[in-house]
Amino acid sequence: MQRRYRLTSNKSFVYLYRKGTCVRTPLLLLYYVPGRYDMKVGFSVSKKVGKSVVRNKVKRRLKENFRALIPSLAKGYTCLVTAKPAIADASFADIGAALRVALVKAGLLEKA
Repeated sequence: MQRRYRLTSNKSFVYLYRKGTCVRTPLLLLYYVPGRYDMKVGFSVSKKVGKSVVRNKVKRRLKENFRALIPSLAKGYTCLVTAKPAIADASFADIGAALRVALVKAGLLEKA
């Protein structure tokens, strides 16, 4: 995923947790708010998901699935994807499907 889409500052993550609208799926949570930017996204995977190897694998899978959806996303939103512990055992396709479902529920992605 390109650097221009990354959410990096801790302030942004805290703001999304406090003020963002949350959409829940069995594998992940999606927080979003209207933003000033084209599209910004951050990923959060806690130690509850697993050891560092598992957490990094989950982050890579989330980022790649999100990168594929960027062209069809609504512009002007800031998003935060938080992984639940069940995501550690999920396949690449399952993670992509959960992310797609969350984005459709939030109204940020057209059903396609």
